[in-house]
Amino acid sequence: MEPRIIAENFLIPFEKIAVNSGIRYIEILYIEGDSVKTLYKKSNNNEFPHLSYEILVKDSRFMEKAAGVSNFTMELTSKYEKKITCGTYIFPVEKHAKWLLIAQSDEKIDERIDAQLSYITEVMSRICAGTCYESSNAKSAEKYRDEILNMRDIQARLFPKFDDIKEMDIRSAYLPAEFMSGTFIDGFFVDKSTYTLVTCDVSDYGPASSFVGAAIRTILRSDNVQKTIPSAMIKKVDTRLKNIVSGNTSNIYITIYQINLKNGKTTISSYGSISTLFYTKKRNGVIDLASTDTGKQFNNRNFFRDITINLEQGDALLYYTRGLKLAKQENSESEYGIERLKTAYKENIESESLEIVHSIIESVYEFTDYSQIDEDIILISMKRIE
Repeated sequence: MEPRIIAENFLIPFEKIAVNSGIRYIEILYIEGDSVKTLYKKSNNNEFPHLSYEILVKDSRFMEKAAGVSNFTMELTSKYEKKITCGTYIFPVEKHAKWLLIAQSDEKIDERIDAQLSYITEVMSRICAGTCYESSNAKSAEKYRDEILNMRDIQARLFPKFDDIKEMDIRSAYLPAEFMSGTFIDGFFVDKSTYTLVTCDVSDYGPASSFVGAAIRTILRSDNVQKTIPSAMIKKVDTRLKNIVSGNTSNIYITIYQINLKNGKTTISSYGSISTLFYTKKRNGVIDLASTDTGKQFNNRNFFRDITINLEQGDALLYYTRGLKLAKQENSESEYGIERLKTAYKENIESESLEIVHSIIESVYEFTDYSQIDEDIILISMKRIE
């Protein structure tokens, strides 16, 4: 795949988010020695006096920073003496070559958009490098594989650690089926006593999937979305996804938990299957929320409602992705399934969350005889501390 096509595939879906985030101009270049190729260029506002790379090369301050390998942001003056913010994202791909993404705004670039642009630059450059590596020889293809594995590690490092939540024991496990996907876990405090945990499972893989996941994370991280209840967050994601993703969204699953850390009241909503087990200590039983009358309605993807559970001390929730239920041995149609999951969960419920997720993962491996999984597996154990 040509670098130009790779750049377009990543940035065209990003345009609407960029516009809503104040990004007025984006340009992507591939620089190798003295050779400069513009791969993508788009102005989101005809009245915005952007500065293209061919103009920026005349600015010695810009060129001095662009000669390095570190991202940087500068305030520049365009025509009509208008001040603009210019963010430049750099990722080297070879000794004398690198990708350059230039984003310009008439205001400070939001830190979340800044992180996304940096991530997109790295993903594009690694994929571009990979297509070149694969076309050369096996050694180069292996290098590409290593690069994609590194990128998967970057995705996983973005997942929350949950160490700041003293009232809950929360731990997670992530087993990716492919090198790239849009699957993610996110978490943030709404206020001192309210924590929101977000899970997103995108069942298609590759650059487009990775971008969709990043776009969903950005939407959910916006201030006007964070402070709403889970069903309202889901509805806003659904509305904005229609402007980003063409076709149906049946391969996207989002579940949001909003936990009151003082009293354990937990509000849950889902886009697609709710994929959650609820353990009640008082009854010593496990309930599959997806099989309840209310839970079944989330499969319609137009059911913007919430389920509320009062977690008593010792109660717990377990989130699981479809990949866990569908896990099976090679050359076998027998799936791990929800009943095995419920059994493994209850057997380990007295353990800490870390041990719970590890034990269940081990149970899946034993069932599949360590066969390759077909879909991402994420497990999150949430226990209210006694």
